[in-house]
Amino acid sequence: MNKSIIILLLILGLCSGCYQTEIDDVEPQLVVEGWIENDRPPIIQLTTTIPISKTKRSLDSLDQHVLKWAKVSVSDGEKEVIMTGIYNRKLFPPYVYTTTELKGEVGKTYKLKVDYAQFHAEAETTIPVPTKITNIHVIPVKDKKMSYVVKATILDDANTEDYYKVFVRSSEKDMTMRSSYFGLFNDKTLSKDAVITIYNGRNNLALPYIKQHFLLDEKILIKFCHLDSIGYQYWKAFEDYHVEGRNPLFNTMQKLPTNIKGGLGYWLGYGSTYYPLLITEK
Repeated sequence: MNKSIIILLLILGLCSGCYQTEIDDVEPQLVVEGWIENDRPPIIQLTTTIPISKTKRSLDSLDQHVLKWAKVSVSDGEKEVIMTGIYNRKLFPPYVYTTTELKGEVGKTYKLKVDYAQFHAEAETTIPVPTKITNIHVIPVKDKKMSYVVKATILDDANTEDYYKVFVRSSEKDMTMRSSYFGLFNDKTLSKDAVITIYNGRNNLALPYIKQHFLLDEKILIKFCHLDSIGYQYWKAFEDYHVEGRNPLFNTMQKLPTNIKGGLGYWLGYGSTYYPLLITEK
């Protein structure tokens, strides 16, 4: 038998021997997913961690982990605004905190506060200057009929180290901007012409399989974000988790980085630009 196969079996055997079949009860933790963009209001989603269980859970059962009566405020240093909770089934989770009284401004720092029962959390973030996309092209995927990716040229400043994140919405029935596959970039790794490839967004709820590519005549919305190093570290770990989680030789049982004091998750400022696009060969 091949030596590498023997080693792999030994590793898997050791792992299975160490596997804990019963997970001890742990106290829930607050999870914050929040961001603020230039010229747009803050968006905050609050949940609690979900204990690992052998029992299959329905999506409806997860509703108990969505926090709907929290006190959430955002301050720009001059005024503090209390967020309003809004129910919207086109989002997931279908409940967000936001306001019409505050919109993000480039260069400003925003402080988030969350209070709910025993939880108290705080975080700060600053909105970077948006970076524009100058050219967009739809490219057919080789050997895959009716499948496409998007090539985009960005107006990157070669004299500074910058970080970029791409989100995509490919359904008008769903307002959620989903993290694009391989959609995180450090400009120090970009080619000289600063061209990036944009793939579809990840949707674990709607599809049991990976749909990385776009379809012909599909209407999409691209959100291109300039973010700071804290945001880059979070999304880098997030993407590594999804890639390595499919490999039995990598340990993915670790927390994602966070800038939330008193909880998990993120509060990030995005310098954002939006680009609607119809996937066509013309």
